[in-house]
Amino acid sequence: MPASLRRLLAPTLVALPLLLAAGRCSGEPLSVASEAPPPSSSGDAMPLDLKVRTPAVAGSWYTDDPKRLAAEIDGYLAEGTPARRGVPLALVAPHAGYRYSGAIAGRAFAQVKDAPIRRVWVVAPSHRMPLSGLGLYPVDAFRTPLGDLPLDTAVVERLTQAPGFSLLTGGDHGEHALEIELPFLQRALGAFELVPILAGDLSVAEARRAADAIRAELGPGDLLVVSSDFTHYGDRFGYAPFGRPKDLAARLHALDHGAWAHLESPDPEALFAYLEETDATICGRNGLVLLAALVGSEAEGTEIAYDTSGTMTGDWGNTVSYLAGRVDGPAWAGLGPQTGIARLVSPETGRVLLDLARRSLASWFEQGKTLEVDPATLPPDASRTLGAFVTLTRDGNLRGCIGEITPERPAWKAVVDRALDAALRDPRFSPVTRAEWPELHVEISLLGPSCRVSGPRDVIVGRHGVVLSSGLRRATFLPQVAPEQGWDRDTMLTHLAHKAGLSSSAIAGATYDVYEAQVVHDAE
Repeated sequence: MPASLRRLLAPTLVALPLLLAAGRCSGEPLSVASEAPPPSSSGDAMPLDLKVRTPAVAGSWYTDDPKRLAAEIDGYLAEGTPARRGVPLALVAPHAGYRYSGAIAGRAFAQVKDAPIRRVWVVAPSHRMPLSGLGLYPVDAFRTPLGDLPLDTAVVERLTQAPGFSLLTGGDHGEHALEIELPFLQRALGAFELVPILAGDLSVAEARRAADAIRAELGPGDLLVVSSDFTHYGDRFGYAPFGRPKDLAARLHALDHGAWAHLESPDPEALFAYLEETDATICGRNGLVLLAALVGSEAEGTEIAYDTSGTMTGDWGNTVSYLAGRVDGPAWAGLGPQTGIARLVSPETGRVLLDLARRSLASWFEQGKTLEVDPATLPPDASRTLGAFVTLTRDGNLRGCIGEITPERPAWKAVVDRALDAALRDPRFSPVTRAEWPELHVEISLLGPSCRVSGPRDVIVGRHGVVLSSGLRRATFLPQVAPEQGWDRDTMLTHLAHKAGLSSSAIAGATYDVYEAQVVHDAE
């Protein structure tokens, strides 16, 4: 094991406060007392003004009882075959009521059961309102009966600047096609960040432009899900080009698979032309064209399952087709999910605070005194009540890391004090010397309030810092630790348990408190 990793896992990585009580995961802070209690502050608590998209079809298209819903989806997932080819780039899944399409959707999402996926992009059609281009949600989270899923709002903000994207400022009129996939993802993956997109009318050229913007964001840890039912056949849907022949099931199979063939060998132009020629009523057609443009000709689609409501009910007068598939190919090579990106202070203030950490070190090592700071000279948000950690490295090796989880004093004061603590008082290392301090790389992590989650599956790798507690033993990792080490959730929690002096078996019975961080680095 490299020395840097041994140091990372040492039980005394940070000055960890003693947790006394936990609030719900709604912004209610933990009540804590740190090893060296900071002075009290009259700063405002973290504001909580989240915009949440609430379920529109829970209780009708699927049950709104959390226990029944979890059990039903787990049953569907159990009927699927776990993937043997690693994590796919993308899945195609249906979005009807679960009694119709649940079994097919379960076979799709079984492909990613417990996979190390940190962020999911769901592209769904807009059934209930006309839409051109791609619609983005101006909300902070999507709610299902199984809990809330936070959006990657930074990605949403960037995509709004790209051609063809717009905000759904008027809501989505109760659209079901995106919502219906989320409980499956929650049971298959646990917690993750969400990027929800409604796909309206798109030409191939528009799909390719949008694909360029999305592809720049997709990276390791991302999964793309395209929500689509296939052919809607019968008078109810205004589509019956075959009449009612005896071989209707075979004709529908051929029609649907004629479209899928252009995703087995992805070709957006060919898929668009086929849909125009046949007028096939595949409701997620725009998302499928976008998928073909995103993955390119080097990818390969594989059908997982196929069925029709006609087969299930015996009603061939009106029937809908359901297809589950996966797409594999060269790994996403874009930006990917980012760590420590909570917006607690402005980027400019983050740089001011990072400079204060450096100045704190310089004042001590060059002048032998602690840094004096006039808060009136700082941006107002530098005085927000936040927790803070300062991490010092030299030549890529940890040299010191100490901080405070609980937001109890102004951020600038926490940063100034913890910079010196990391340099002089980390018990694993000898104190930093005057000769070496200019060679240190400085990183600060600003922390919002902590909250308790129900279990390890609610921890989002890369987004959450996590405190694992069992009895009197506890330990924490900052959000950036797991991605930097290449750990998935289970691996991270195993290391965290060991760091707390516990065995891996303690993970199931431990309690978990999470927090988000804004990480600011030295310029490379």
